[in-house]
Amino acid sequence: MAMPEEQLVRLIADPETRAILSCLDDASAPLTVDELTHRLVERDTTVVDATTYDRELDRTALSLHHSQLPQLKEAGLVEYDADENLVSTRDDAIDPEWLTFDLIDEFLSRFAGRRSTDTDAIGVIEGAGAVYDYSRELADRAEDELFLIYRSDDLLDEGCLPHATQAMDRGVEFCVGSQNADVRQFFREHVPETTIWEPQLDWMNEPSRYPRISRLIVADRDKVMLSLRDKPVATGSKAETAMIGEGETNPLVVLVRELLGPRLDHLDYQSDHFSGELPFEL
Repeated sequence: MAMPEEQLVRLIADPETRAILSCLDDASAPLTVDELTHRLVERDTTVVDATTYDRELDRTALSLHHSQLPQLKEAGLVEYDADENLVSTRDDAIDPEWLTFDLIDEFLSRFAGRRSTDTDAIGVIEGAGAVYDYSRELADRAEDELFLIYRSDDLLDEGCLPHATQAMDRGVEFCVGSQNADVRQFFREHVPETTIWEPQLDWMNEPSRYPRISRLIVADRDKVMLSLRDKPVATGSKAETAMIGEGETNPLVVLVRELLGPRLDHLDYQSDHFSGELPFEL
């Protein structure tokens, strides 16, 4: 039986899960559970003495054997042979830090269309119009910070600008990231107070792949909208689907916050304005 989609997102959002996948990804061959256990404990900087090390080995081994590895196998993320005591990544595994984004289209194929206010639920909204409306709603509800990533300028709409400027008038910090120069220029011209940066994100480097992430909006780090486009705009399709989550413990929010948190904290040092003030070239 397939793992429920929200359980799968929670699993991947867990830092311990990503540590396991990272260790397996770094290994040149399948690992025994004992080898994996030692590698995981050695990565933990809080383990500082022999007694703590041994205790953590026991805890990690039990957790791997009884919980984590069976769950990862069920989710299709690892190959695990309990009889042989061997575990490895699947042949089609990718960088575990960005694994979730390649799985999003798979999640969407299993989601029933819904929009829920349950803080543990991941909602789905369909259609470009509904996605635009929800984007504006997030801007209107932002209290401290509004963070956007756009893949291309075809998503830009001057009708959204008043929502951004009104948020800034309320004292909201407004940040926009894009590898597309036209997107960055749009915000420089229309909202010059914006913190603008060029993200270096692996999942934005495959322009020909569909479905693909088209935009990400994070408001106050507890509300997220992640949208996907199913085909190029040139085909005449404006089909867009977005996953939405709200609340500090929401699995989608936790996932995005875990992956982007360090970048969110250092945007000022990556922005156009900061780079332009330096007496040397970055």
